[in-house]
Amino acid sequence: MSAPHLSKIPVSKLLPSFITLLGLCLGITSIRYAFDAKWNIAAALILISAVLDALDGRVARLLDASSKFGAELDSLSDIVSFGVAPALTMYLWSLNEIPYKGAGWTVVLFFVACSAIRLARFNSNLDNPESPKKLKGDFFTGVPITAGGVLALLPMMLTFDFIDNIFSYWFIAIYMCIIGLLMVSRVPTFALKSAKISKEYVSIILVLAAPIMAGMILEPWFVFPIFAILYLISIPFSIWNHKKQSL
Repeated sequence: MSAPHLSKIPVSKLLPSFITLLGLCLGITSIRYAFDAKWNIAAALILISAVLDALDGRVARLLDASSKFGAELDSLSDIVSFGVAPALTMYLWSLNEIPYKGAGWTVVLFFVACSAIRLARFNSNLDNPESPKKLKGDFFTGVPITAGGVLALLPMMLTFDFIDNIFSYWFIAIYMCIIGLLMVSRVPTFALKSAKISKEYVSIILVLAAPIMAGMILEPWFVFPIFAILYLISIPFSIWNHKKQSL
């Protein structure tokens, strides 16, 4: 008897999953460096994982390789890289110094729980065609988990190049809880990937992109904290803009 025919999958179809797994591995590895108090390496790995998270979906659509498996793998990677990893890193950096027993760890659990709820809500909206993924006008509902994971690291990243560590553990605890609440909130936030640019500004944007990318490579701890701060500042404007469009 002839062997049963086995369907073959092109390697290119697996590329998005490889990117997702690489991001997952970087997120887990960041925890290891956090245990060694190598904060800049831990933060850098989470940031690189965020870049990969932005790439895997686009590569999947480009190669027509989107699948339910890839979506589930991406969610599992996100909860580790942008939920667990940032929370543990901030715990080891500051929250573990809170003198009240279990208080710092409670903040970690709260942040991870908010991350999980954010992903569960997003995934349930994907499965339900009647539940929009975005609010009217290309807005996300709440802060995406990738942005939340990066924002959680902002106080620590500021101490690399900008300022000395002036943040108390209570400030870090409150800040982490606020970021967690923003992830599960109904606050409209700008969906940058859906932003449209007028043709007259394309040349200017491309010219500015070169020094920005150079800065991300040469001075990451100067550029990324600025991006994170600008994102936080944009939230009130996104709320105002959404209300204006809803009128």
